[in-house]
Amino acid sequence: MSIDGKIAPADRVGRRFFKFMTPRHQRMLHKIRSRVDAIVVGVDTVILDNPSLTVRNVHGKNPLRIVLDSKARTPLDSKVMDGAAPTIIAVTKNAPKRRVELLRKKTEVLVLNRAGRVDLRALLRELRRRGVRRVLVEGGGETRWGFFKEGLVDDFFVWITPHIWGGRDAPTLVDGAGFLHEDDAIPLKLKSRRVVDNLLILSFHVGSHG
Repeated sequence: MSIDGKIAPADRVGRRFFKFMTPRHQRMLHKIRSRVDAIVVGVDTVILDNPSLTVRNVHGKNPLRIVLDSKARTPLDSKVMDGAAPTIIAVTKNAPKRRVELLRKKTEVLVLNRAGRVDLRALLRELRRRGVRRVLVEGGGETRWGFFKEGLVDDFFVWITPHIWGGRDAPTLVDGAGFLHEDDAIPLKLKSRRVVDNLLILSFHVGSHG
């Protein structure tokens, strides 16, 4: 994110920060991916960024790719559907059946419904049943909020670039409805900090709220 907490400008163009990342940063990111069993993103990230979510630039296995997609909007030609790594599209019962059928022709689809949204707890139970132990939630802001709200985050790290974008409508690192009371805010304990090529990396352990 930028120093003022934005993950994209207000027009949401240039959502990713790769232009601020050096080759060393990119290798670090892919090293992290190579050490997890699965990566989770929201469908908006897929639509806006079209990420591969695979391991490159370092040796390591590709993790399972998971897209939270309540209404089955994942483009059929998106990179997560390219077969380079296994992919699960998690939808709800409200997703159009025709779209679900089209997605199932290319990859696995799970229906995990809770109040019209993908049931994150049910998703993690299913992943655990399959032997998945380490899950990396890459984004975006709404997806991160969902995991924080449900108390499903153990560790949190953030890369901060020395830039300010501003914009009251710009997406932030964690969006969603947000907590309204101080006692509900998620407490973090700083584990480490380092500067790599002018980029600040903070790592936290996440406590429980409430």
